[in-house]
Amino acid sequence: MVPQIGAAASNFSLAVYAHTTLGLREFEAARLRIAQINGCAFCLDWRTERDGKMVEDDFPESVTAWRTTDAFDERTRLAAEYAERYALDHHGLDEDFWSRMTAHYSQAEIVELTMSIGSWLAFGRLNHVLGLDSVCVLPQR
Repeated sequence: MVPQIGAAASNFSLAVYAHTTLGLREFEAARLRIAQINGCAFCLDWRTERDGKMVEDDFPESVTAWRTTDAFDERTRLAAEYAERYALDHHGLDEDFWSRMTAHYSQAEIVELTMSIGSWLAFGRLNHVLGLDSVCVLPQR
């Protein structure tokens, strides 16, 4: 309906997946945490695949319990935490948080993760608000 904006949005969304340098687990932890917060049915059902690998079936439950799960290393836990705080309390990202992030992520990785989270937050909410997530159906795996 808005080809000039839609094409750019699509290219940005696809670039997040095609050009990421982040590990699959940290990428999916952040992506799924945003999907959980947005409530986008399509995003919740999606699983990113890389080189024929996907996260385990119970990964979404670990994302929900990111604070206490023993299934995550520190980078994965921070990715889920950053996604949640970015979406719900971006003004509360304090020095303690950034100290922990910079201990585990390079500046380039933080920028990439931030852009990815922004993409998922915007497009997942767009899908849910416009009801697109209820009409887009993923093929059976």
